[in-house]
Amino acid sequence: MTDEGCEPGQMKRTIAITGASGFIGRRLVSELLRAGDCRIRVLARPGQRSLNESRFGKDVEVFEGDLEAPDTLDGFLLPGCTVVNLVYLWEGGKARNLACIRNLLQACRGAGIARLIHCSTAAVAGRAAGNLINETTPCLPVSEYGITKLQIEHDIAGAAKGHFDAVILRPTSVFGIGGEPLKKLAADVSTGSVLKNYLKSCLFGRRRMNLVHVANVVAAIIFLIGQDSRFDGEVLIVSDDDDPMNNFADIEAFLIGTWGIKGYSLPRLPLPLGMLELLLRMLGRNNVNPRCDFDPSKLRALGFRPPLSLREGLAEYAAWYRSTHSGRQGAAHT
Repeated sequence: MTDEGCEPGQMKRTIAITGASGFIGRRLVSELLRAGDCRIRVLARPGQRSLNESRFGKDVEVFEGDLEAPDTLDGFLLPGCTVVNLVYLWEGGKARNLACIRNLLQACRGAGIARLIHCSTAAVAGRAAGNLINETTPCLPVSEYGITKLQIEHDIAGAAKGHFDAVILRPTSVFGIGGEPLKKLAADVSTGSVLKNYLKSCLFGRRRMNLVHVANVVAAIIFLIGQDSRFDGEVLIVSDDDDPMNNFADIEAFLIGTWGIKGYSLPRLPLPLGMLELLLRMLGRNNVNPRCDFDPSKLRALGFRPPLSLREGLAEYAAWYRSTHSGRQGAAHT
């Protein structure tokens, strides 16, 4: 890839990151700093420079700009740099999010960047047919989030042609220290009603959780940064769904065992997953298939190896949760 290469005697490769202050972004910046072989620039909203300089330290260049104000982006992107886009306005709706990505794409074309790595989501699959979803599975999102994310992917693929390389990464449900996934289950296991937990466990049973640790998502982004061959808009799934443990019952049992909480007095009576699917449809959920897995084999075939197993990631999360909620644990399952 034609970039400011990282070979000895040459300038460091420049990585420009949007959304660096988010859950994935903070971990990505930390890992890039630890590697120490790239020049890192992050985009911060006007007035947020000092906050971000304090957060990331002196080795990260903070550029003030706003994706909703394209004239403020001048100078952020450098010729030949790699852009990592992690931005999504959760309260912004479809129109604002599409405007942001189109402003970023215009800036990418104007600056002559080398590659855009866009972090999308496996949620774009929506109610896709089949129990194993891969990159070629037709997407059928029904939520505004899934629909918007899919349109963003299409916009990127169209804008990149003939101008810069692009690759789209679709992580499944990203968990880890401070992340949202697992918070509800962890709280239920540690302090929730035993009866409610038991009934929920019977209902959810072996429902696939589609968890992927944030360390593996960040490692996938760094892997893509370092690839010399072109992707030309290719889509890649990053998931830990090849681990059979990635289901509700096994993860709940792991947390109960790790925290030394007394298990259920009665054996679980797993309800048919079809009942859960019907309930999810009634609730209007985007993905209603409790048997659904996302296939990570395409990314693995390129040589990517996740640094953390699902069990290791769960152990890290469980230790963190216990240390930060120790005063409230132990009430359930007693």
